Amino acid sequence: MEDKDNKFDPSEGYEIFIPEEKADEPAPDPVGEPLVYVGPGFRDSLLSTYGIFADGVPEEFKGTVYEKLFVPASKLDAARALLKQKGSYLSVFFAQALKEHAEKKGA
Repeated sequence: MEDKDNKFDPSEGYEIFIPEEKADEPAPDPVGEPLVYVGPGFRDSLLSTYGIFADGVPEEFKGTVYEKLFVPASKLDAARALLKQKGSYLSVFFAQALKEHAEKKGA
């Protein structure tokens, strides 16, 4: 095989592997498994950090940034590690949840 300036040529028959689930990220809500809220807790809300929700994400939080902070209980350790990593998707959503709550409270 010739170098060809290190450019990818799909006609050469390379297979692209796309993992179904990244090992270091919590999976979406498995059916029947309780979810744990890993976002910030608020006194004026149903949400408390590490609160357990047996029936999935409550309706009032679906479609919000808070929904992204519910993880399957079996993936809690991975989620906690991601929260500590600056720039991880969970730490970004955590910061967005804090900001959104402050804006709502100030409005």
